[in-house]
Amino acid sequence: MSKPTEKLFKQFENFLLENDDIELNTDEDLDKAFKSFMSKYKPDESDIETADDYLELADSASTKKEALKYAKKALELEPDNLDAESTVLELSCTSSEKLSEKYKDLIDKTEKDLKEQGYFDDDNIGEFWLILETRPYMRLLDKYATNFVQCGQMRLATSVYEKMLKLCTNDNLGARYTLMHIYALLEDEQSALELYGKYPEEGTQFLLPLSILYYKLGDFRKSNQYLKKLSDENKDTYDFFNKVTTGSLMESIDDSSFYGYRPGTIEEFIAECRENYFLFLSTPEYLLWAKRKVNLISKRNKK
Repeated sequence: MSKPTEKLFKQFENFLLENDDIELNTDEDLDKAFKSFMSKYKPDESDIETADDYLELADSASTKKEALKYAKKALELEPDNLDAESTVLELSCTSSEKLSEKYKDLIDKTEKDLKEQGYFDDDNIGEFWLILETRPYMRLLDKYATNFVQCGQMRLATSVYEKMLKLCTNDNLGARYTLMHIYALLEDEQSALELYGKYPEEGTQFLLPLSILYYKLGDFRKSNQYLKKLSDENKDTYDFFNKVTTGSLMESIDDSSFYGYRPGTIEEFIAECRENYFLFLSTPEYLLWAKRKVNLISKRNKK
């Protein structure tokens, strides 16, 4: 943990001590307290020593202008810091199209340097997250793919995510999850099943898009089979479909933790909706169909 982060948490502790009337009985209470603290927090730059320290400040900045200021300072301090350079691009480009162009130029330049240094040798392919020197490059690819998704350029995003899985078979950045949702959107059954076979997971982020995929293909039996698996794996499946179809899911979203999500709970479904909105927007009728099926599954399980 860097000095700025340590100082932030120390100041948060002092904030809680000074406001001892704040209730902290649940995770939701803690979330609200931290958000209140961050709205008033002003970082002290006296302890900053590295570019990574500035990048942490950029991540926690309350405005885009402030974040760009810290990212530029990080780049000034370490001109070869790829994370700093990509963050400056992300915060300063005026359009998504221009950002893709800038990312591509930076990726080409970085690949050339890494190849000259031997990092693209066969022995390293598949292990890029284990090599510290190639981690910033993997994060850059992730940003590149994410920008394609936000532009609706799913085929372009697919090629980048597939490249990431080839370079890092352990998939430490979770590219496989977004990729599975894209395959479902594109109704690419073969690629989805190959990915499912490569990473045989029974979690929400694979089972839900697979159910949607087969619904889109008109194979309701297989779609329902994955729904049943999903209900077994995630205890809040029934709750999610009922809330999302009645418009009450926002209540859970407001209370979801900023620290991430708990697997196997409705928080994971919320992460699904946030990160893969493109798939859910394309199949609104699936949600109503799945609600009926999940309700039947729930009734059978109660018998």
